[in-house]
Amino acid sequence: MSDDVYIKETLEDGKIVCYRFVSTGSEAAELWYTEIVNLFSSWDNRNQLLLLVDLCEANNLLSAEMMKTAREASHERPDVPGRTAVLVNVHDSSVNVKALLDHVLADTRPRRIFSQEAEAVAWLLEA
Repeated sequence: MSDDVYIKETLEDGKIVCYRFVSTGSEAAELWYTEIVNLFSSWDNRNQLLLLVDLCEANNLLSAEMMKTAREASHERPDVPGRTAVLVNVHDSSVNVKALLDHVLADTRPRRIFSQEAEAVAWLLEA
């Protein structure tokens, strides 16, 4: 993982896995794909995987490579229960993020877009 393109952390005493993207270009897409596939592949599906993807610093922009990576990753381990919250900057367009969630990703997990992290975390913890 490279701190130059995203930062991985856990929130709420390890209950939420969070990726904060600085960039969503081809390097980020490649690194994140490996990371997220490993996460899903090794996940114990007796537990919910609560995922927060923060795109605020990346200005809500998703490269073509990141869209492709997200689509491919969404088909990994569809049996893993949980939720995905995507955090966007309300001052930047999030049309491509909405398109990703509505039309590109596999429909295997509940997911929502948020502009406030506290709301996203609360929704994830409802699972």
